[in-house]
Amino acid sequence: MRIVVFSPHPDDAEVLMGGTIARYAKKGHDVLVVVVTIPNQRERRVQEATRAAGILGARISILDIDPYKLAFDRKLVETLDGILRGFPPDVIYTSWINDSHQDHVCVARATIAAARKNYCPLYMYEQAMPSGVMPFAFKPQVFVDISDTIETKIKSVLAHESQFQSFSDPWIEGIRGRAAFMGFRINVEYAEAFEVVKDIKQI
Repeated sequence: MRIVVFSPHPDDAEVLMGGTIARYAKKGHDVLVVVVTIPNQRERRVQEATRAAGILGARISILDIDPYKLAFDRKLVETLDGILRGFPPDVIYTSWINDSHQDHVCVARATIAAARKNYCPLYMYEQAMPSGVMPFAFKPQVFVDISDTIETKIKSVLAHESQFQSFSDPWIEGIRGRAAFMGFRINVEYAEAFEVVKDIKQI
């Protein structure tokens, strides 16, 4: 299968669904992580994102859209359309549409528009970590057991050294803790969770 993961920033895919990406790659599926914008330290974060994707076993495409020009508009939708035409996916993942970060909301809305032809399932991963407090609740409907890829996930997160320097050990503890909480909900050690936008099955 071909999997497309839209990541608003260089570390989002690893933090929020790195274990799932690693599972797909481990099973021989072709995963493309699409980084939409780089808010700061461009050269360093491109290197970090490339290294992290390699740890997970994924390809990477960096759109490098100016964060001050990133908007939910026809231009962004056309850009994501082009990604989906060039790498026709069997599954798409994107950010949560109710996230507190405007870039995540923008990417989620554009992904939903770009996936409008309804050829494959579309899922949203959880809110960014760290993030602001929101008046909305993430409602997980799909859980992926990442017990055997949690360490690969953490290793990929640590590849983002610039972010680890900002957030330090509590960031990693929070990421592991969230995975442990979701795992507890489905009786496994670690899990990642997703909201369903659409689940299209060929039977």
